[in-house]
Amino acid sequence: MINKNTKKKNTKLLVIVLLLVVVSLTFIGYKSFSFNKKDLKTSSTKKLNLSDEKIMMDTINSICTTNRKIGSKNEKKACELLKKQIESYGYKTKVQKVPFDDFDENGKTMEETQNLIATKKSSSKHSKGTIIISAHYDCTEDSVGANDNGSGIAVTMEIARLLKESSSNYDLEFIFFGGEELGSIGSSYYIENLSAKDKKNIKADINIDSVAQKKHSNPCIFTVNGKENFATKLLKNSYENKHLKLKEMNRERSDYVGFDRAKIPALCIGQTFDKTLNINGSKDKISIIDKKKLKLIADMVVKALYH
Repeated sequence: MINKNTKKKNTKLLVIVLLLVVVSLTFIGYKSFSFNKKDLKTSSTKKLNLSDEKIMMDTINSICTTNRKIGSKNEKKACELLKKQIESYGYKTKVQKVPFDDFDENGKTMEETQNLIATKKSSSKHSKGTIIISAHYDCTEDSVGANDNGSGIAVTMEIARLLKESSSNYDLEFIFFGGEELGSIGSSYYIENLSAKDKKNIKADINIDSVAQKKHSNPCIFTVNGKENFATKLLKNSYENKHLKLKEMNRERSDYVGFDRAKIPALCIGQTFDKTLNINGSKDKISIIDKKKLKLIADMVVKALYH
């Protein structure tokens, strides 16, 4: 039988030991928590630069002063301005000349438009393929094409600027197509002249067309059949883009249709085509551009592709 005094002493000793253990664990836990917070802070210091509305509006203002009809001097001048701008960001460019037949009262003549291509090589030793971000820069003869498609050009150019120093497992190709308003002549020529190897290497086309009219719907994500593909999954790569909903193409045709026909996953970011969408006419001017919508789309794509 244990003596009562001895039992009390043992109980007190046990309590003291337990208290010491609790204090020690708390101290260790506090140190660990402080270390983890420091680690978290360090890892979040690498901030993603988001888009600049002024730069995008400057791009629109630089090319949307007159019409850019396919094959015209104004279309070529716009291509030269865009070439100079994207080269100022450090890109090497290539101009792909695109012949096409034009018809007037004098009959058929051979004319020429052009595609502007800028490439950023993968930072990986083994690239997973090429992702294309595209927009057309021509417009109809009776328009200065601010929304269709100065908006898409400005967003694509801003994405290129922001991704220039990013790392990626993919090659990025920024293409500014000519001749979209005449049956997507520029993009069709580009696709038709791809080798089988190059075509297979293209993993997605993210096309941007008519995204920023004021007092109109926010841009949507269109695919030809309304179904997911690798391009849409790529766009949802960022947590902020998980909510994006797809729509099936109705009248929202653009250069992405040619990529889809070539079995290349493609999507188009654009506003829904309806009678209130001011494109292909005199109402499509700079004053209708909503710069917040430009920023919405540029940030969405950059967050998806930035690594």
